[in-house]
Amino acid sequence: MPAFTYTALDSSGKPCNGTLNATDRRTAARLLAAQNLRPLSLASNGTAPEKRSERNDAATATPPASPDTPAPRKLSRKRLFGVHTTANDFVDSFYQLHTSGLPMGDAVKLLSLRVSDPALRYLCQSLWRDISEGATLAGAMSRFPKVFDNATLHLIEAGESTGNLAPVLKKTLESYALREALRSKILSSIGYPTALCLMTIGVLAFFVFGLIPRLEKIMTSLGGKFPWTVKALMAFSDFLVKGGPFILVFIILALFAFSRWRRTESGRLISDRLFLRIPFAGPVFLHTETVRITDLLSTLLGSGINATDALRLCERPVENRLLRERLSAGRQMINDGAAFASAFKYHSILPPSDIDILAVGENTGSLADTFHTIALRHINALDKAIRRLSRIIIIAVFSGTTSLIFICVVSVILTILSVGQNITRH
Repeated sequence: MPAFTYTALDSSGKPCNGTLNATDRRTAARLLAAQNLRPLSLASNGTAPEKRSERNDAATATPPASPDTPAPRKLSRKRLFGVHTTANDFVDSFYQLHTSGLPMGDAVKLLSLRVSDPALRYLCQSLWRDISEGATLAGAMSRFPKVFDNATLHLIEAGESTGNLAPVLKKTLESYALREALRSKILSSIGYPTALCLMTIGVLAFFVFGLIPRLEKIMTSLGGKFPWTVKALMAFSDFLVKGGPFILVFIILALFAFSRWRRTESGRLISDRLFLRIPFAGPVFLHTETVRITDLLSTLLGSGINATDALRLCERPVENRLLRERLSAGRQMINDGAAFASAFKYHSILPPSDIDILAVGENTGSLADTFHTIALRHINALDKAIRRLSRIIIIAVFSGTTSLIFICVVSVILTILSVGQNITRH
């Protein structure tokens, strides 16, 4: 009979290790449950090949997927600037069932049977299959890295290890709501400038590829001369027609080369540093990352995770490599005994105004609430930075569009007048 090595939590929440003999993995998980042990990890030590019991499989097997259950690639879609829809739906539904009194495994099993959304049903069935075989919830969720980000996985893992899963789920939903609010602000701010840019491109294409060639034929047949504005538009039209494909190929190659360079460590660090220095756009990147850092720290510290582990888990979701390096250096400084405020000030992780708030919160022992307050401050600052950037883009695009339309209209009027004069002469 195979032997399984396990790490589990007893009824008081203390971890314990051991070995037991069972016919298969599911039987081993049930034996641990009978001893009021909740397994964190369960692995065969390879003493004998694992055999599956048909009777046990029939009793605990996951219901077969229906024909409309999507393939795993269906779960790879993610909302732009936001949270994966399937992840948000699962955490919300699971939180409601778990806080109503259902154990973790029963809540996942019930969701795998009752949900109607195909993508969510596939996810719940996969999670229940792994949990019934002894995996933890965080371990089962880690099989879907495109659905659940690292921050969510670490939070769930921390909640399971401390036995406080419900507060962690609530914090996760609050974090999802915050990210969705940021997504709405970003999309609403770029919507109008994008529409103006498309309108400008449409007007330019109409004049350059539609109207100007017809006017050129008319003037050529009448032997007239174009005004300088029309000649400039004609030259620009010829340039786009003849050189446009080469310009497009050059842009594609440049973007490809930039993406390859950015994948290197030095390229990622340099480009991330430059992104923070872009006028008007740099503050948007900075406030976005700061909100992510402070909100996650508030969630982790409020869930009972110690400062060292909270800072370590907080580093992974940070996209900007420069800020990630600063956060890592600050964590090492805190591990050596420095205060949060001193470490964050020394490595420029937070601005001076936030450092003062952090120092007060650290002295009063309310770090989680303090980081939440700082996150709200940067959300407001991010909102202002987005509106400022949006106004700059709108003014630039609107000015360019107005100037282009004015030049095109004047050119058409001058051309019509020139055609009229030529007709009168003839």
